[in-house]
Amino acid sequence: MKTIVALLQKARRTARRLFRNAGYQRRIAPDFFDIMSHNGIDVVIDVGANDGDFGRDIRDRGYKGLIVSFEPNPVVFERLSNSIAGDPLWMAHQLAFGEEDGEASLFLAVNDTMSSLKGLTLFGENTGAKAVDRVNVKIARLETFLGQNPDLMKNIYLKIDTQGFEMEVLSGAGASLSHIKAIQAEISLVHTYVNEHDWLEVLHWMRDKGFEVATAICNSAIAAQVREFDFVFVNRK
Repeated sequence: MKTIVALLQKARRTARRLFRNAGYQRRIAPDFFDIMSHNGIDVVIDVGANDGDFGRDIRDRGYKGLIVSFEPNPVVFERLSNSIAGDPLWMAHQLAFGEEDGEASLFLAVNDTMSSLKGLTLFGENTGAKAVDRVNVKIARLETFLGQNPDLMKNIYLKIDTQGFEMEVLSGAGASLSHIKAIQAEISLVHTYVNEHDWLEVLHWMRDKGFEVATAICNSAIAAQVREFDFVFVNRK
């Protein structure tokens, strides 16, 4: 019996090694779409949408509900608008979110996915986030926008990818935060932008607001060190 068990264990280890060598990894943790499905999400608010990669991804995964995307970069917003023209349940706004309503200066990066409302650290200067221009953009509190659009207050999944500006978006959600079912935020361990909040500070802040981590997915690394995670939080209240 012990021989059979040992042979089975060896076979499993061999199988895992072959899968890893072929580029496959065993997935244990849930991903963002698993959490959306489990929580019955029917409105996705996509803050920092760029040209719509996240929306296309969840559409490909089977999400059929409403997507509301926000992208302040005028050139990228045009690409986003063109790409969603055939989807009646996907709308877009040329708008950024933050702690206050008003205007702000957006630094346009070499890699437009890394454009930010914040300046760069020394590390950031040597990445695709290096700024080549800047443009003034409209900025609003998420709480203000949701207050003006009460029809969106359903089972909301808030996705934030704003290149170091995530905490400002969350702070601007105000009281509306308690009505959001799940939040996905890109959080850095290695800072590209100045005045980014420490990742542990963000996690504690979210817990104080009644949100617990449901999953964390590495989306960027430097050599053998994680650079960024997409944390997904679920509202436990």
